[in-house]
Amino acid sequence: MQIYGRHAVADVLGDFVAYRNIRPIDARLPGLQDIAPNTQPRKGDDAYANVAMTILNAAQSLRQAGPIQRFMMIGDTRQSDGGTYLTIAKRSGWQGAAFICDEKRSEDPFYGISNDVGVYTSNRWRHIDAFAAQHAVDQHTAILIDLDKTFIGARGRNHQLIDAARLTALKSAVTSVLANNYNDTLFSETYHRFNQPRFHRFTGDNQDFLAFICVMAGGGIVTPDGLQSMLEQGIMRDFSHYVDLTEARIQTFKSPLEDFQRDFAQLYRAGDMTPFKAFRYIEYTETAARFGCAPDDLDALDLLTREIVITGELWQIAQQWQAQGALLFGLSDKPDEAACGTGEGAPIHRLVTHVVGT
Repeated sequence: MQIYGRHAVADVLGDFVAYRNIRPIDARLPGLQDIAPNTQPRKGDDAYANVAMTILNAAQSLRQAGPIQRFMMIGDTRQSDGGTYLTIAKRSGWQGAAFICDEKRSEDPFYGISNDVGVYTSNRWRHIDAFAAQHAVDQHTAILIDLDKTFIGARGRNHQLIDAARLTALKSAVTSVLANNYNDTLFSETYHRFNQPRFHRFTGDNQDFLAFICVMAGGGIVTPDGLQSMLEQGIMRDFSHYVDLTEARIQTFKSPLEDFQRDFAQLYRAGDMTPFKAFRYIEYTETAARFGCAPDDLDALDLLTREIVITGELWQIAQQWQAQGALLFGLSDKPDEAACGTGEGAPIHRLVTHVVGT
């Protein structure tokens, strides 16, 4: 591993970046509310693909570089990022490919095409070089790059610091709500029990929902055992049912959590999938604190355990693609509140940190 100085993702992407609300930071570009108001699609959805295509075409128009003819996606998960590539490729007719990496250094190196047409997978980030060598890039090429656990905090190499920032923030937010009623053992047991794939149908793998579950458990509204039992018996239909149940019980118990539950429920019922705002603002603070925080005299491997870094291999290839005329756009599923905070600090793509790679 080597260190390639300090930079920000914005040094390559500028403000051609959009987070979960799909509202480009560059105000010249249309966003979700301009293209498909009152919707909140997620990566891999057809609706998400339509919005992404509209934004890419608008960005290409700003560059006056002619129509997009080729398309690539760089990410870390086959279902989310690979799915985004497949839906965009299908709906746009653009030729292209996707590179999906989850680094697993305990395994033999692997790079190859998957069963999904055009989707290449690898367990080494350095294989982005081989991928780039196979696919021509010019001014008619649009390249979507995932941010979390791809351009920064590479999965399998440095992603644990992104997870640590989020969990620290979640715990802090839950502690703040529960105050003297906070029990660390109960929090840990509740969080880790429901933060599992078998409960994703209920939680949607949404950390705001998990934080809410932890608050309700800590406040004695719905115990972890009680919730699991209701889920296993089919009594608890979905998360909306759970929000309704907590509201009814809080009113019955005259719980001090009434204001918190009401605020969360109002945002959730209005379609806001990040309804625990305090948690996400703390997440921004915790994440930003892990950018560029380590001294320059640390070696590369130590940096990977201390700081959220830019993925060196992708950094270099992105510069190459940019020099070849490609349109580069950063697309992240990270909540805007966790990526940009309250607006007082710089969004994470503008934060300077070390660049580390092979």
